[in-house]
Amino acid sequence: MIKVSICNSNKAQCSSFFRMPRPTLIVLLVIFSIYMTPCFSLSVFATVSMNNTSQGSQDVSFSGTVSSNPDVFHNSGLEQSFFIFPVKNESTTYSGVLTFTSSKPVQIQSLNILTINNSLKLPVQFGTLYTFPLNNTAVIPTNLLDEPKNAGSVQFSGNGLRIITNEPFLVSYSFSGKVFHSIMNNNIESALEVYRDLTGTYS
Repeated sequence: MIKVSICNSNKAQCSSFFRMPRPTLIVLLVIFSIYMTPCFSLSVFATVSMNNTSQGSQDVSFSGTVSSNPDVFHNSGLEQSFFIFPVKNESTTYSGVLTFTSSKPVQIQSLNILTINNSLKLPVQFGTLYTFPLNNTAVIPTNLLDEPKNAGSVQFSGNGLRIITNEPFLVSYSFSGKVFHSIMNNNIESALEVYRDLTGTYS
């Protein structure tokens, strides 16, 4: 039990007016402090939440209906595409879910920038990555569907995202996800070591 008293400063006298259990008093004091300082408490929580988001990622959510354009990466004149996320740089990564309905069967492509020298000679046994040029660098497309479809929902992560097919189309879509500042993490040392052994170049 805690004894609560009122003191008269003039007469330096204290009189007890009620008693209450310690837990009850603590709860009352907490409620009183929150009630008296709501703005301060809420602003602190909001600042922490915003800081966490701005340091690592940014939420993105939008939708729309668009028409295709001649694809800028193919000069045949047959391909049509629309970029949900244009490729900016290797430090920007988008991640989330795209849902779409199209007037023609389309392919959804994740685009990643090749962050190693594309002219670098590597052993043929490691195979070849299909790329196309973009602003003096190379982009690796990855099809997110097994085959072209008129509608669907796909999980996506990459430096860019486009919808593509071989004829003009309309598409209605929505995207929800995040934009991240990404870090490059290349390691092709094993392929370089094989190349050095084959060619005898160790410089």
